[in-house]
Amino acid sequence: MMTHLTKGSRYRIFSASSTEENVVSEGILEGFLTMGEEPAILLNIGTSKNEKLRIIPVSTILYVDVLEQTEEKEKQEKGDVNYIS
Repeated sequence: MMTHLTKGSRYRIFSASSTEENVVSEGILEGFLTMGEEPAILLNIGTSKNEKLRIIPVSTILYVDVLEQTEEKEKQEKGDVNYIS
């Protein structure tokens, strides 16, 4: 069962716009960021030859289609690293 969006996965995101039609963005999730105080999604909507990034504020997202889900890479615990001074 999917519990969160993962970097490297392909999504189709439908978001609201100022016109009557919704904006449809399809691409690979690159990460998350903030615009001022508002959270946003960074989506690569370009081709393999041409990178094109789109920032989508979370408050405008209506729904998300999951097209390809990748497994999230395991994060290394900081306790496993030894430092010598």
